[in-house]
Amino acid sequence: MSARIPLSVSLPMIALALGGAGCDEALKSVSLIEETRVLGARVEVESDPSRSSPNPGERASLRLFVVAPSGQPSFSYALSVCAVRVVNNGFPPCASAPFASAVQTQASNAEARLDFQVPAELDLEATPHAFASGMICPDADLNLGPDDAPTCANGKGRDVAFEFELGGPERSNLNPSFAADALSLDGEPWPDDDERAACDVGSLRLVKQKTRHTLAVSLADSNFEALTQPTPIDPSRETLLVSPFSSAGKLSNGFLSLSADPPPEARQVSWDAPASEAELPRLVRFYFVVRDGRGGEDFATRALCAVP
Repeated sequence: MSARIPLSVSLPMIALALGGAGCDEALKSVSLIEETRVLGARVEVESDPSRSSPNPGERASLRLFVVAPSGQPSFSYALSVCAVRVVNNGFPPCASAPFASAVQTQASNAEARLDFQVPAELDLEATPHAFASGMICPDADLNLGPDDAPTCANGKGRDVAFEFELGGPERSNLNPSFAADALSLDGEPWPDDDERAACDVGSLRLVKQKTRHTLAVSLADSNFEALTQPTPIDPSRETLLVSPFSSAGKLSNGFLSLSADPPPEARQVSWDAPASEAELPRLVRFYFVVRDGRGGEDFATRALCAVP
């Protein structure tokens, strides 16, 4: 297992998913879901979905975590995956032609998914990583040009890119995961809700508008994989990055950096509930992404109602 934790692998994915938000923009623009966005990607080996690093010859799938303020994003997409060498900055070019691709030309609510098989003859010494890239078209169909280059019918495409480790005899990476009890709201368990839940149904947690609340994350110890230590100062276990997002209100932090045994204050963020101009209950959706920096990710969604 590699001791390298290349945040450069995961952070460009974040930057692309945020639609190119600049460093000088307010944090609100980063954590607030005001339009259709890609927040992450998850690779699962077919024979063992907990693994994010498929071996040569193994079948796997990649899913994009696409969200929208309404909770039901509509989009088309084109994705491909190829083998790449390791580079220190940015994303590497494909070492050869993509070995799998997927295209959905009509906008729909279906998940963006790419099923693939890593070539059995792939040389892990030369190309130890895989690189998935493509485009999504929010609320629009996708067109393919003569050279199969994708464009969006409305001209508002978003490029996506995701690099992940491939597995081998001496290395394997597991996806971190949100357990059912991983998230809490104001110290109380915050279970997942039906995506169709609404404020008038009565199944969601209620909070008063214009009040502050605490969202906390608790990850199982098994999520923090052991790492080899080339030197005594290198970490012995993974550090995980958790990114929270909401469709309304304001989060105090754009991410949490969690170690295997973080203090309570290190694994929580505050959220200010929004007001409603019409003085009516307001449905607020929350999205959480956890990543290990080596291609392992997981997603979770929650919802509540902010009431007058």
